[in-house]
Amino acid sequence: MQLTLLDQFYRISTIPLLCLLFSCILGVRYWRRLPQSLKALMVYLFFSFAIEIGSRLAAVAFHQNLPLLHVYTFGEVLLLSLFYRQILDDSSGFKQYFNWIVGAVLTLVVLNTIFLQGIFEFNSYAKTLAQVLIILYAFDYAFRIPEQEDNDPDLTRVLRQINAAILIYYCGSLFIFMASSFESEAREVFRRLWYVNKILLLVFQLIILIALWKVVFKPPKSSSSSARASSS
Repeated sequence: MQLTLLDQFYRISTIPLLCLLFSCILGVRYWRRLPQSLKALMVYLFFSFAIEIGSRLAAVAFHQNLPLLHVYTFGEVLLLSLFYRQILDDSSGFKQYFNWIVGAVLTLVVLNTIFLQGIFEFNSYAKTLAQVLIILYAFDYAFRIPEQEDNDPDLTRVLRQINAAILIYYCGSLFIFMASSFESEAREVFRRLWYVNKILLLVFQLIILIALWKVVFKPPKSSSSSARASSS
């Protein structure tokens, strides 16, 4: 069992896990420096790290970790929705009808687990629905950026970077989850597509880590302008 457990952490999928770990460490160490929107994102990252570790341990101990995918899908919808509620413009329909939209999607995710794809099955329907909702959030934020008041240009740049990472990862992996039901007919093709998904996840986690790094270690603003004002 020990060799199998070690094998779980000697794969290409361990690289994005390390990026996620570093992001979580930064979040814990410099929590007070983070704006409220990034604190909401950090909760999602903590949750993702716990699920990732749990799924690897479950794969070794029980040779089955699909129940955690169902849990992750529910948490992914809820926590990323809370993140986007922080950053979306007040005029966004997703923000105005937040409780109804998120409540409906979460209900469908649970009903899918109960009636369609059980806890020990791959929940491709719910996962696809979750990804579509998150992509819609990301597009809504991207299209509304010019309309928003830019009170903090540095934070806006970081949020744009995070939003771009979400679009890259979720748009890229959406096709894989939508088509996962055909895996039995084209197993080798989809095995390669899962490698693509891992690479997309690495890009996603790297961009998130870089964005958090920029916020945490942002250099103080120069006081030269205030010095010139006082001298005049």
